[in-house]
Amino acid sequence: MVKIKDLQRQIDLLYIITFLWRRKWIIIFSFIPVFAFAQWKVLQTPKLYEAQVVLTISPQKVPSSYVKSTVSSDMEAFIHSIWQEITSRSNLEYLIKEFDLYPEAVKKLPMETVVEKMRKNIKVRRPRGGKRNVLIISYTYYDPVLAAKVVNKIANTFIEENLKLREEQAKTITAFLDEELTSIENELRQREQAIQEYKRKHMAELPEQKQSIIAILQRLQKEYEALQLRKEMLQDRKVAILDQLKKAKDEQNMMSQEVKGDSQDYKASLDFLKQKYAALLTKYTEKHPDVIRLKKLIEKREQEIKKMEEEGENPNTVVGQLKEQLKEIDKELKNINTLIKETQNKINLYQKRLENIPKREQELTDLTRDYNNLMKTYRMLLDKKIQAAMAETLEKRQQGEQFRIIDPAIPPEVPVSPDVKKILAMGFMAALGLGLGLAVLLEFVIDRKVYDPSFLEAGFEVRVLATIPAVVLKKDKIKMICKNVVLSMLACSGLAVNAFLAYKIFAEMHF
Repeated sequence: MVKIKDLQRQIDLLYIITFLWRRKWIIIFSFIPVFAFAQWKVLQTPKLYEAQVVLTISPQKVPSSYVKSTVSSDMEAFIHSIWQEITSRSNLEYLIKEFDLYPEAVKKLPMETVVEKMRKNIKVRRPRGGKRNVLIISYTYYDPVLAAKVVNKIANTFIEENLKLREEQAKTITAFLDEELTSIENELRQREQAIQEYKRKHMAELPEQKQSIIAILQRLQKEYEALQLRKEMLQDRKVAILDQLKKAKDEQNMMSQEVKGDSQDYKASLDFLKQKYAALLTKYTEKHPDVIRLKKLIEKREQEIKKMEEEGENPNTVVGQLKEQLKEIDKELKNINTLIKETQNKINLYQKRLENIPKREQELTDLTRDYNNLMKTYRMLLDKKIQAAMAETLEKRQQGEQFRIIDPAIPPEVPVSPDVKKILAMGFMAALGLGLGLAVLLEFVIDRKVYDPSFLEAGFEVRVLATIPAVVLKKDKIKMICKNVVLSMLACSGLAVNAFLAYKIFAEMHF
């Protein structure tokens, strides 16, 4: 037998129509249950409604040129941080209990699983091609009314958390700057104390005293030179007075030889009188007239001897005057030497101070450099703290950048899941494809019959001279009619079921 698949068939529109009519029942009864199952699946799948609320970001009421916000300008990161807060387990669990969400799941599943399920149904997005200051929050749930309530609650929570987070962030920045300022203030005080202590310790060697030290050194140098000159003059005068004193002493020695002889005689007679006075005391008392007279005489002689000796060294004489002058000169020389020594010590002291000034200047520069750097940092932080305090006040009064609801959520009328159009289209294509596939399989693979004479001519390269029509008996015709009636009734029933399911779908989905 010739294989049909090897024949070069010429399939035209008439053949296709004939083929579809011949295999109509396999196509219909394959299409009806598959498409009915797809519609039943649509009806059985829980319907999810997505409610969404639209938020906009309102700029701060006070221009940023006056008060600059300290809150992070990275809106994506800021939204992400708030999103983590409102989708936290505690917050979602509170919403589940407040609105009695997922009652069946709460009974059967752990709360963490239910919370995760709800978290997946909450979405935050920006509109496609829309402005970046617009934000859409959506929530998907089985009840459209609850979905709208929950998403409005989430939006309000989002706004509250935004205000709270912005205020906390502003407070955190202000507190941080305050701590940094306190730390730098303490360090500045330490540096100021160190600088003051250094200046106190090296009071006379500071750079600003350089000119005064130079002036003092010049004055001391002049004083030193004047003292040296005075010393030389006194020394010269002393030498001259010594020469005068030597000459005056020579003249005085010549004159005092005679006075000395008389003095010796007076002393000898005085000794005799004292011996005589002692002898009288052995015989008489001190009240005896001879004893009294002799005592007076002894006193007179002593006065005369003392007077004679004093006349040899009288300060009113030339020698005495010269000696007095020498004493004054020696005393003045001693004072000048003391002053010269003190002046030289002062000069050495101030020269050492002058030599130490470059070293002190470098050390003081090192100290003040760190102090100045800290002062710059302190002033910068102080300005930032003032700005941060103003920004914190702005956030407390809710006058900063914030979210505002421009389109609150309302209960949606059309579910977003299941996707009816997509499922019905896929079910229709699957049902039709199954029917056509079975028809083709039956027509060209399983059934060996040849329904078109042209196939024989193409396959065997012979001409078909005549065709004999099928002879159908009346009994077979009745059976065929009954069969077609039954199949037609079944097909109509199936189509009616599909139509009813389609009506239910369109009624529930509000198409």
